[in-house]
Amino acid sequence: MMISVKDFSFSIGGKQILFDVAFDLPKGAYLSILGPNGAGKSTLLKCLLRLHEKGTAKGSILIDGKPLEGYSQKGLARLISYVPQAGGWIPPFTVQELSKLSRFPYISGLSGLTKKDVEAVDRALETTGLTAMRDRPLKTLSGGERQKAFLAAAVAQETPIMLLDEPASFLDPHHTSEMEKLLIRLNQEQGLSMIAVTHDLNHPAKTKGLALILRKGRVMYFGDVPGLLGKGVLEEAFDHQFVYLENPKSGLPVILAE
Repeated sequence: MMISVKDFSFSIGGKQILFDVAFDLPKGAYLSILGPNGAGKSTLLKCLLRLHEKGTAKGSILIDGKPLEGYSQKGLARLISYVPQAGGWIPPFTVQELSKLSRFPYISGLSGLTKKDVEAVDRALETTGLTAMRDRPLKTLSGGERQKAFLAAAVAQETPIMLLDEPASFLDPHHTSEMEKLLIRLNQEQGLSMIAVTHDLNHPAKTKGLALILRKGRVMYFGDVPGLLGKGVLEEAFDHQFVYLENPKSGLPVILAE
């Protein structure tokens, strides 16, 4: 398993956020994490990235068979890349500079970028369609373009695992569709193991992957899309009623809130 979470609980400041979370992510799988606001989705993602070191954790997280705490920072960065939510602070870099920074796990001492590093950055910009924007400052880009720039940096990091925190939030339908297609291509063509926190209930069906639902910090569903659509799973998770349709073009299920 690329990621194995066993009975993992997490609290910070005396407040418990995650309770006995457990799931296994096979190599090359795509996992969508769903759930109401405040369910612990982003917290779980940050725990996988070891960004919540001040909290108290119980249970275990294994990355490629090794305990998470057994990795150095650079070692972990060679395995896991991260795409943050859109919005917020904009780094004072160009698109290309941002991707170059993501090569830090492979740079030793005071050495600069190698030919291999430069080639990785070039491939990432080409993959995400940003080659022509490589010299544009991030602050001059639209929200969709900027989010693709963060994705390009994660691609340039060349990790087998990619974590994404609401990658399509604040994006219009066109850029949302572009982002989804890019992620699916990275997963299916390049074999990246991916975990994405999302509020889009239709995202798991599009990725043809797995889904995990958190509610009040506990896993209430983990499995495939057909299981997600049955037995009132979503209704219980979100305390809301949904309508289930079929997309006439793709044949994929479509979930609408009543």
